[in-house]
Amino acid sequence: MSLLIDIVKNVKGKSTDKVSVDLHSTRVSICNKCPKLLMTGNCSVCGCFVKDKAKYKNEKCPLKKW
Repeated sequence: MSLLIDIVKNVKGKSTDKVSVDLHSTRVSICNKCPKLLMTGNCSVCGCFVKDKAKYKNEKCPLKKW
């Protein structure tokens, strides 16, 4: 799925720069504790797939948790 997201981001002119493995793990951990995370792994606020969104440097949590 990450490759597909990279392609879409490139088409839209957005950065595909990724964070470190440690920072990605920290972001996902924060999301896993959030009551807005759905059982599907999606954020109920923005609809993203948390594990994918958390990989990108320019992405942010809509609730400003990371």
